[in-house]
This record gives sequence, structure tokens and C-alpha cells, in this order.
Amino acid sequence: MRRLLPTLARCLASLAVLTLAACSTTGHNFDESALGTLTPGQSTLFDAKVALGGQPADIYSQGDGTSLARWAFKVSFVTDGLYHRKEAMLLFGPDGRLIRLVDTNNILLEPWQRQKLLGTGAYN
Repeated sequence: MRRLLPTLARCLASLAVLTLAACSTTGHNFDESALGTLTPGQSTLFDAKVALGGQPADIYSQGDGTSLARWAFKVSFVTDGLYHRKEAMLLFGPDGRLIRLVDTNNILLEPWQRQKLLGTGAYN
């Protein structure tokens, strides 16, 4: 029994090292729960960056002067064998104010929060 415990401890340590070595992340982690604090027509891109806790992964300028900002984060264990990803896409007007939520992936929002973030679709 005394000889088994050190061997078991070494096996568990090796497994932990292999698991951590196979871990990777892409994008910037963000606080998806803060999406509900944003208000279309009032919140700016700067407000979204502060609330979500980081820069968007991408900002796509649109031909009409609007910008589509995408926050994305993925953590992968054992090279895509087990992973979690989340994504939020917000549309901002030419004045930098939030127009609406465009899409989310793996982000749970209360129905009233989602409805509020969908906005009217018009520049306010």
C-alpha cells in the first residue's frame, strides 16, 4: 500500500500536466452577464468595452457607417476534444451608440434582457 500511493500520486500529477499542456484559449474572455446592462440608443462602444471587460475580438465597419463589434472567447481542453466558446455581436451606429444585439452564441440572457438589447433597429 505504501508503494502504491507514490505511484498513484505520480500518475495523477502526470495526468494533470498532460491536461494543462493540451489547454488553449483564443480571443479575450469577457463578462457576458454585463450584456444586460447595455441600453440601445444610450450605451456607446466604450461603455460596452468597459462593461464586458475587454476589447472586441473584431470590429467590422459597414458601408452605411455602422460598426459590428464581435466579442469572442474559446477555451479548449485536449485540442477541441472538450471546449467552451461564447460570442456576442453588437451593432453600433455612426455616432458610436449601440443600435442592437445582432447575435449571441452560448450566452444565456433573460427574455426581457434579450428583447431590450434587440432595440428598435433605428438610429436613436
